[in-house]
Order: sequence, then C-alpha cells, then structure tokens
Amino acid sequence: MDSFIERPTYNDTEVYWKHYQAFFSDELQIKENNLPTEEWWNWNDCQIHLDRLPCPESKTKVIMIHGAGGNGRLLAPYARMLQLHGYEVVSPDLPPYGLSSAKQITSIDYQHWIQIITDLIEREIEQDGKPIVLLGASIGGMLAYHAASRNKKVKGLIVTTFVDTSKSKVRDQIAPNKVMSRSGKFIMDTFPYLLDSFRISVSRVSRMKLITNNSQLTQFIINDPLAAGTKISFRFLRTFLNMKPLVEPENFDSCPILLVHPELDPMTPFELSEPFYNRLKCKKAYVILEGAGHFPIEEPGIEQMREAVLSFIKEIEIDM
Repeated sequence: MDSFIERPTYNDTEVYWKHYQAFFSDELQIKENNLPTEEWWNWNDCQIHLDRLPCPESKTKVIMIHGAGGNGRLLAPYARMLQLHGYEVVSPDLPPYGLSSAKQITSIDYQHWIQIITDLIEREIEQDGKPIVLLGASIGGMLAYHAASRNKKVKGLIVTTFVDTSKSKVRDQIAPNKVMSRSGKFIMDTFPYLLDSFRISVSRVSRMKLITNNSQLTQFIINDPLAAGTKISFRFLRTFLNMKPLVEPENFDSCPILLVHPELDPMTPFELSEPFYNRLKCKKAYVILEGAGHFPIEEPGIEQMREAVLSFIKEIEIDM
C-alpha cells in the first residue's frame, strides 16, 4: 500500500463534504465514529486517493465510481449503506477530482479513467482475493461498464444510468445546449493540438444544475472545489465524448448487470439509458427509484436502491 506524507485528507483538512451529510438519514451519515479510512495509490504519474469503508467479514468487495461532478467522498453515504450490511467499499477519486492528482493534469483523458478502474480491480483482488462488484453513479455507470468490458474478473455491475456518448442524442442531453454538444465537439475534434490543454469548469459543459432535485444540495455540489467546482481539460472532454463501448452491449456477457435508475432524473432520464439497457445480452434487471433525482436522496427511492443492490449482490454470491 502506497502512502504519502503531509497530504490533504477528507478526515482532517478538506471538510467541505460534511455539508452533504444533512441530506441523508442519520443511519447513512458519515460522522467522526464511522469515517472512511484514506489511502494513497501511486498509479503511473498519478497519485490516486481512495476512501475505504472496511468490513473484514465481507465476502464481496464493491468499488464505487463517481461521475463528472463528484468524488469518492461525495458517495460515502451510499458506501455506508453497503458497509452496514456487511460489504467493504472502495471509492477512488478520479483525477482531476477530489484529492487525486497528476504530474500533468491536462494529459489525463477518459482512457486513463478506464485504466485506473481496471487496474484498481486487480489491485484489490491481489490484496485479499475478494470478488469485485462495480457500482457506477451518473457517468460512472458507463465507466464501470467499460472497465468490466476490459477486466473479465468483475462479478457484477450496478449502474444508476448508461450515458453512451457515442450517440448524438445522448451528447445533446448531457450538454447545456445543442450548439455546445455539436459545434463544440466538432471544434475540439478538429483542433485537439490547440485546445486539449485548456481547462473548463464542468458546470459550463454539462447540465450540472440538474444533478439533484434539491436546490440547496445542487448548489453545494456546484460550489465544491473538489467536485463540480473542478475544471476538466478539453482533452478529457473530447475523449469522453468520442468514447465508444469497448464491447457492444449485444456482445457483453461477462457479468450480470443491475440498473437502478432514478425516476425523476432530468439530467439523464431513463429514456436515455433504456436503449443501451435493452441491447444488453447478459443477465440483467432494472429498478426505477421512485421519487429520486439524478443524485438520489429521496424516499422511497433510497430504500428501493438498498433492497435492489443487496439482493443483486447476494444473488451473485450464491452463484459464485
């Protein structure tokens, strides 16, 4: 395990994440008595921050993957949900988000994200041999799919949405407007040597105002310097928008998939995920989280998520 001295930590120095806890039930809130342990992983020229909610008796380990406006600590209440039911959870910060860093942050592209998750799967299996389930939130869902396509050791895949940016309809939905999703993409594709190194706030190239259905929580996320307040490079944005599935869904059969899609999600509505889901060859199921927004905090959606995810993982364990 790699460690670094005098680095910022969520537990001691970067405490903005505490704003989020009030939006979750007392059971799921992260407090001083249940803080994740923090680790650093030296991956190529990057130093990746990992949140871990340990559970020694866990038979299965879950890697939780954030989206374009988040970080690992933002997802900690959902990780706590799984820890309470006997599952260990590891949540990386994907650079440039959270506390992770790179020697040249503008060189990071979407393929790096896929490889980080792919290598993290191997790293965790090498540590204790526990089977791995991926849980991807927002665009982390499609990222988890790409990683599971590359690493066949994944035993199960849980996603909140499928954002297949190889489809123009999907790009139009997640961008602020069609001018940006079409003309902006054309310009980035035409002049990568000029534009790749420039950085832009993720809020300016996405519908971040729709990330939750609670205006106060949305503003907290947008203003978070380690989440939606982070700037991404045009290189990352260009490679993300041009990404095609590593394995087409008709050919994906390496593990079962559970889609837990929020019902009231104006950012990435179910209609956006449904075509990709319908094409999947593998064993699959979906649950609509009633009353829940893109970043789900509402009941009964949260309880439905808990039931569906726990049932899915237990079924995987039975089949192993």
